[in-house]
Amino acid sequence: MSEIHPAASDENFERLRQEPFFEVVVDLIAGYLSSAFDDAASGEVDKWTLTCLPTTNKTGESERLFTLNIGPMEVLYVERYTENGETVDYRTVLYTSLSELMRGTGYSLDGLTMANPLLRFRKTDLASADGDGVVIDWFLSDEGADDQFFELPLDETTIRPLAERLVGKGRGPYAQYHNRRFAQHVLDVMTEEA
Repeated sequence: MSEIHPAASDENFERLRQEPFFEVVVDLIAGYLSSAFDDAASGEVDKWTLTCLPTTNKTGESERLFTLNIGPMEVLYVERYTENGETVDYRTVLYTSLSELMRGTGYSLDGLTMANPLLRFRKTDLASADGDGVVIDWFLSDEGADDQFFELPLDETTIRPLAERLVGKGRGPYAQYHNRRFAQHVLDVMTEEA
């Protein structure tokens, strides 16, 4: 039997549960999954995977709390930044359909940037998005950035078209990193909120 990857381990899940931002993270993931799928539970591993404290781009000053992938592409993650062992900031990164976000807001990509100066919008060059993905990121320390983010139509109208495109690309290569306990916790929260 092969060893469990740390991102898939119960130990990493327990470490993440101690994180002050844990409930916010769970709500973000639950919201994304419910926007992407009618029945997220039935697509676990085959359509989406969730890692817990992955080593992706980890440095002494930053680490990801999780990565949510749909098919072959990451679509949502949060990074924690530290100085001298103390958390100083969080950065949220979310991918959605650019064409649907522009349709839903009435703004071009430049218009979105001007209307939401605390958020960063960048067209993604990831091939899986077929030229219709936008990555939105923001830092918690930028006061008011969360308000701008949550006012955007980040729901089934913008997220589902991208999710459907990504699912059509087939199963992603991340099954060995999928944290089943973390995923089950998120799905349980989604069930409670339904």
